[in-house]
Amino acid sequence: MRDKWYADKRDLVKWGGIMHFLNDKNLGIKKVLQIAYYRKDHWPPFNFNGADIQIPEKVIKHFRDIKLIKKLDPRIKVFDREFEHKNRQGYTDDLCKMLTNIPEKKIVFLDPDTGLEPKECNAEHVKLCEVKKIFNSLKQGDYLVFYQHKFRNSKWDEIRLSELAEACGISRSKIKTWKANEIANDVILFFTKKED
Repeated sequence: MRDKWYADKRDLVKWGGIMHFLNDKNLGIKKVLQIAYYRKDHWPPFNFNGADIQIPEKVIKHFRDIKLIKKLDPRIKVFDREFEHKNRQGYTDDLCKMLTNIPEKKIVFLDPDTGLEPKECNAEHVKLCEVKKIFNSLKQGDYLVFYQHKFRNSKWDEIRLSELAEACGISRSKIKTWKANEIANDVILFFTKKED
């Protein structure tokens, strides 16, 4: 997730669903771990009466600090290590090690900029093999939540649902969704419970 995308209308959809999970006492969720795939943006100066002025760091932090999401609920944690495309393997390996050491029932929320990899994977995407490794590191009863942005295909949501199911080694029927077309019709969130 890049700084510039933080706190847009899609975050209302993402976190509205996550909070629904957290408020369902029957699920017994003890922790939410947002895997932010964080990439810091460098903000250019703006023109203030003819002079180039840098945006004060305090202002950027106020509007673009991904850690602020923790104020919603103390059970929310952010894996905000800076993500580098050239070190994807190390990022995923470290994440999986951390997940295996969290005993509580949890939601692992994969939150890349755009979702699953297309034909060519960039920093905005998660590779299918990475999803597989992350899903395999979850414990029984944990939930995987995955953010997916629309792409140029009328069946984009069905395509990504099938790919996600294959990566997790489960049937499509085991993956559920939430979306809010009147707020952000270009995103869908997939979720599934680890059952074995």
